[in-house]
Amino acid sequence: MNGSRLITLLLAGLLLSTGLLAQSGKPSFNFDRSKDPAYVDSLVRITRTRLLLLNRLRPTPAVDTARMEYLHFLATVHYSAVAHRDTALQVANELIRLAEQKRNGAFLIRGLLLTERYYRAYRIDYSKALSLNYRLLTLLERTPQTGDRYRWRVYRNLGNISTALTEYAEAVTYLHKSLDWFAKDPRQDTLHLADLHQYLASAYEQQNQLDQAETHYLRSWKLLNQGRAFRSNKAYVSNEIGRLYNRRHQPAQALPYLNLSVAYWGQLQSPLPQADALADRAEALLALGRYPEAIQSAQEALAKNQSVYAPMLTAYGVLIRAYEQQQNWQAAFRYQRLFNEKKEEEQRAINQTESLRLKARFDRERLETAHRQEQLLQEQRYQTLAKQAEIERLNGINQTNELHRQAQTSALRHQLETQQLRTAAAQKQTRQQATIRQLQLEQLRQGLAAQKRFRNQLIGGLAVISLLGVLLLHYSLRLRRTNAALRTKNREIERALLRGQTMERKRVATELHDRVSSLLGATKMTFQTIDAATLPPRQKKLYENSLDLLNDAATQVRELSHNLIPEQLLQQDLGTALRALVKKLNRAGQTAFSLADEPVDTRGLTEEAKFNLYVICLELCTNVLHHARAQHARIRLVREGNWLTVQLQDDGIGLDPARTGGMGLPNIRERAEAIGARFQVVPGPQRGTEAQIRLPLQKTLLE
Repeated sequence: MNGSRLITLLLAGLLLSTGLLAQSGKPSFNFDRSKDPAYVDSLVRITRTRLLLLNRLRPTPAVDTARMEYLHFLATVHYSAVAHRDTALQVANELIRLAEQKRNGAFLIRGLLLTERYYRAYRIDYSKALSLNYRLLTLLERTPQTGDRYRWRVYRNLGNISTALTEYAEAVTYLHKSLDWFAKDPRQDTLHLADLHQYLASAYEQQNQLDQAETHYLRSWKLLNQGRAFRSNKAYVSNEIGRLYNRRHQPAQALPYLNLSVAYWGQLQSPLPQADALADRAEALLALGRYPEAIQSAQEALAKNQSVYAPMLTAYGVLIRAYEQQQNWQAAFRYQRLFNEKKEEEQRAINQTESLRLKARFDRERLETAHRQEQLLQEQRYQTLAKQAEIERLNGINQTNELHRQAQTSALRHQLETQQLRTAAAQKQTRQQATIRQLQLEQLRQGLAAQKRFRNQLIGGLAVISLLGVLLLHYSLRLRRTNAALRTKNREIERALLRGQTMERKRVATELHDRVSSLLGATKMTFQTIDAATLPPRQKKLYENSLDLLNDAATQVRELSHNLIPEQLLQQDLGTALRALVKKLNRAGQTAFSLADEPVDTRGLTEEAKFNLYVICLELCTNVLHHARAQHARIRLVREGNWLTVQLQDDGIGLDPARTGGMGLPNIRERAEAIGARFQVVPGPQRGTEAQIRLPLQKTLLE
């Protein structure tokens, strides 16, 4: 399950990457890291993984383009890693086969360019490379739209091959053609332009045209420093410039460039190119008379290179001349002997490759002849086609003249027929116009009748709408009167309910005071008739406890009857009733209650509001006594504008979420909402709890 999900995610990412490839071109490759096996292997592994995923997708133009792009990138990576160059040829051939199958000319050209570089720069098979370049030229001539972008690459390759074959004049010609065609490439890359100037400077240098060589070398160096060039490019060009200044006997100008080249190759960990730069630097140091440094640089070059003849011979030559200047004839003789041996080995290698060069020159002449013959045949075909086109043009002219005469005859006949048709058409048009006028008149009459019907319907509709509006207005007024009557009735019911509650509380208070209190008094008097002195100690103790319980019960019944309907609430205002309540609560001795001494006129409140506020305060105080464990509690009764606020604050243990369901808070909230008040309980500023009831003093609450 996880594997299929991973494949799905990779396919989705790949589809996104195929869309991005169409916009950004092939992926980039850091040539400075081409000698890093881990870097190269990671790129090869990632690219092959993406190719495998692409092979699972249904072939479409976008998928095919992505596959060819990745194949081109994979071949580039393999070729840049020297150990994988044979694999690069296999991948390039696979790209060529796919491009031919999909008939994609651009990728066919790019695949052939990769193959040509393999045979030219790696296998040193100039015959095969020349054959591929002339095949590319033929292909580019057949597809001129694509040719402008790739023709400069073919001429660059031919210039490099001519330089390798020591035909420097032809190399300069090809490289100048490459520069001309490079200007027509819309994707002008400064790195490629710098390479072209470097190749052209090398060809001029081989012809001993050192001024021209210096101009193009410096132009290449300037282009590399303008853009984000690879260090390997800068290392090559700086080495070439230093070698040129050595040839011009300007060692002071050569030395800075050669030092740069040695540093670049050291950073890239490339011993063979660094040995070449070290040998050239040794030659510049020798010319400046710095013999110990020249000897050290030459020996470093020999230590890093034992396979390439040119830098070895340069280093041996520097050592010979430096030791001669130091009059160390033994060392000079030893290096002279080594120089002669390497020179003989180089000559043997040159003799072995000379036959290959001659064969390559012969193949190039043969291919050029075949290419010119192909061009001549193409021109002959063009001339034959042009003659055939001229004959067909003359035949066409004759046919055109004949057709023109026939057309004139037909035109005259057509004019006569047209005139007759026009006359008949004019008569028919006159009849049609009369019919149209009659139809228009009939249509106008029907339109007037329709407008009249619509006007009548509109008037009727407006009348119906007006009647409906009047009915709705009448119904709205009746509904308002009914609502007003209902509100009045509800207020009367509420007042009656409050009176009933008050009467019931008075009745209960009276029953408690008259009957229960009287019964408790009679019981107490009956107990007091017993002579306690005659009782045993245990019964005497029970007697005294029973009297205390009767006294306590009488006190609690009396307080209960007073709390049900306090006299101060019935006779005076809410503030007076609260003061009496505070006095009664302080008798318990558990919590010290206080009432803020702020004169507030509450006599304007309705009986319902006063009664409910008093009951809410009583319930809150009871909660403080039973649950808060407070030392002090403070009641405030204040008026703030059109609001009356009753606040109770204690210093107890605060709110306990586990016991809020049994503290009567829902009943308190319902009583507050019944009179239109807002009730909230919050933690106190420091500790304890703060409860607050805010009552709007509206006209409905006033008597």
